[in-house]
Amino acid sequence: MNALRFAIIGAGNGGQSMAAHLGLLGFPVRLWDVEPEKVQALRRRGSITVSGAVAGEVRVPLVTGDMAEAVEGAAVVMVVLPAVYHGSVAKTMAPHLRDGQVVVLNPGATGGALEVRAALRGHGCRARVTVAETDTLLYACRSPKPGEAVIHGIKDHVAVAALPAGAAREVAETLNAAFPQFVPASSVLETSLTNMNAMMHPAPTLLNAGRIESRAVFEYYGEGVTPSIARVVESIDGERLAVAARLGVRVPSLVEWYAASYGTRGGTLYETVQQVRGYDGIRGPATLQTRYLFEDIPTGLVPLSALGGALGVPTPLMRAVVELGGTLLGRDFWREGRSLEKLGLAGAGPEEIRRMTIESR
Repeated sequence: MNALRFAIIGAGNGGQSMAAHLGLLGFPVRLWDVEPEKVQALRRRGSITVSGAVAGEVRVPLVTGDMAEAVEGAAVVMVVLPAVYHGSVAKTMAPHLRDGQVVVLNPGATGGALEVRAALRGHGCRARVTVAETDTLLYACRSPKPGEAVIHGIKDHVAVAALPAGAAREVAETLNAAFPQFVPASSVLETSLTNMNAMMHPAPTLLNAGRIESRAVFEYYGEGVTPSIARVVESIDGERLAVAARLGVRVPSLVEWYAASYGTRGGTLYETVQQVRGYDGIRGPATLQTRYLFEDIPTGLVPLSALGGALGVPTPLMRAVVELGGTLLGRDFWREGRSLEKLGLAGAGPEEIRRMTIESR
């Protein structure tokens, strides 16, 4: 049994996959979830069975709905739940964190570490903790029910950044004890602007809305990302790259990111996505009430577009997806989402934004 202790916050697709994987690797894990029914189901089951890229059955020593119990003694707190809950879970964690702990958002979406740092401070956390975020979840995975996880694929490369930026190397080295895929990023600007969920989820979901509402069964990536839809996504990706360039941050295009993460190469995004075997079997959403919209629009496209507006970079396609998604779901994602005010970046220019995302204070 490895001495490095992990707390996994969130027992959904990624949380159960990560808990099982860590357990099979010999790391002690505590698993937390907000839903009492899920906690009870996992306790009754007593173990998690994982299949696919990682296979086996492992007991999780502690499954709890008590945050204090979950994070006690953990060196690394892996937050693996939809990014829309980052602020609320930070509020719950704030009284219970201790000096030296590392909180890693898997992934941070756009601005996750900034939001969590502000929330921890705002709710009285005085512990000296490092807040970090990844650019993507390590797995392509699903959890059919509590106690079962399917890992369709494991990425070859996951970037991790920290606040302060200089702590990223130490965070990556700590995580490398279990996961060699984690590599340090220059700053949270790099990871936040490499939010590929915001590229690959909202637009294809909206453009498949008729198929989804008619309850058609289809493979999300293999069938849902058609050549024309892929061209739309590539254009949205161009807006993201323009925002990054205005900030002086080098981030990969979607096609470059797929090459680094999955080892796939294609002349177009469509050709590239069709080569990702880790996507095989991943079905499209059964409803428009999906995290592909209610998570990836407010925590991805909203802050990306807001940054573009503040920096004078047009993002018409991002804005169109935000408006269309909000109309279909009857929500105001501009109000709900990660505004620059919520991230502590309101009124800041490129140089100040770079400074605020590098320094610890």
